[in-house]
Amino acid sequence: MNKFFGSEDPRKRAAKYIILYSSILLVLFLLFKTILNIFVFTLISVLIINFLSKVLNIFRIKGRLALIIAMLFYFFIIIYGIILIVPAGTEQIGIFINTINKVFETKAWEKYFENNPNLAAGVTIVMDWIQPKLSDLTSYLIDYVAKGTPGFFTTIFYSILLTVYLILYSSWLGKSIPKIFPKNSRRFVEDFLNKVYLALSGFVDVVFINAFITAILFYIISYFYFQNTAIILSFWAGVTNLIPIVGVIFEYIPVFLFSLTLGLKGFIIVNILVILIHLGLFVVFIIVMKKHLSVNPVLMIISIIIVSQVFGIVGIFFAVPLLIFIVAYWDDFVRPSFEDE
Repeated sequence: MNKFFGSEDPRKRAAKYIILYSSILLVLFLLFKTILNIFVFTLISVLIINFLSKVLNIFRIKGRLALIIAMLFYFFIIIYGIILIVPAGTEQIGIFINTINKVFETKAWEKYFENNPNLAAGVTIVMDWIQPKLSDLTSYLIDYVAKGTPGFFTTIFYSILLTVYLILYSSWLGKSIPKIFPKNSRRFVEDFLNKVYLALSGFVDVVFINAFITAILFYIISYFYFQNTAIILSFWAGVTNLIPIVGVIFEYIPVFLFSLTLGLKGFIIVNILVILIHLGLFVVFIIVMKKHLSVNPVLMIISIIIVSQVFGIVGIFFAVPLLIFIVAYWDDFVRPSFEDE
């Protein structure tokens, strides 16, 4: 390791400066959560807008025009959601919570095990264990949203401002960042940053597509089976699917509980449809991630657990981008150093 940290080789010099700047940024994230929120939202926004601009390229709309159209569309959807979808979703939250409470109060699952009372008793024990934890989670989320509303609008304002300038001045930024590194190491820095950007871009593209498709499909399913809560269920499905792998579990819990109220036929149909949706999307996710950067799903789960404990809820969305950065750094700088020894 002395060879790695002590060498003035340009590649290893680049590695040391990347660690230095990254450490400063992480300390700022720890000290000021609003900075982390703005960073995460801006990063995701920029990558989604770039993805939308690539879609526009298919229709021969290219360059800055494609970026501007993509940016306007993206912010229109956000504003539309805040003005129209959020009030409707807020109205449905009460129905959502009441339905879940009703499932537990009536022990809706027992009718599926009428011929097997021992199994019904076992499921009841599990449900009795889940109920208080689910109530605590619901209360925590509502309290978190209520307390975080002022900070939310601050985050949105600065994130939109930063996103606009980053999109419009992306070429200037791309030329300026390498200049904060020693001249003889800039080539290695640029290669590393390009690798991280491509991996992050691929990751956000597939996660965004998965979340969008899941939200649409869940709205269709909910419209037929849970019409009174279709908006909140589809919104919940979209948000939780922005969290790779782990998010599916959080998304599935309310759908599973709601499906218990449908009878055996409805229960089977809804759960089979949900499983088929996620099997297809999970295969696409794994293929894309392997293509762009070798990030093991197990490492993703570990990263989400650790980073969310350090940074809170926002850390859930920050975990995999941070992991991608670490894996790229390992591949470009640490691993070659070990091979040289």
